[in-house]
Amino acid sequence: MNIMLVSVTERTREIGIRKAIGARRRDILSQFLVESAMLSLSGGIIGLLLAGVGSLAVSGQMMNNMPVSAPISPDIVLMALLVAILTGIVSGTYPAFRAARLDPIESLRHE
Repeated sequence: MNIMLVSVTERTREIGIRKAIGARRRDILSQFLVESAMLSLSGGIIGLLLAGVGSLAVSGQMMNNMPVSAPISPDIVLMALLVAILTGIVSGTYPAFRAARLDPIESLRHE
């Protein structure tokens, strides 16, 4: 959420220009929500890659004379990616609404 709030602040002038040439609130809202979801999805993919490496490193090791098994099923991968996207959408909602409500005149005056 903080990353998206900073993104809105840094891109205030861009948002003002887009609104001045006719972008609707819905357009700006969807842009920031999609950006937030994609950012979270990429973090989820990186997390799954690290989990896969960890799973491969742990699988086959012996613990108390028993082999360790750490499988990663497609259900787990799908659930992890869905949770990552949902987290991105939920945490990006406030910054997206804030960006969509900006006044174009004030946005263009912003440094």
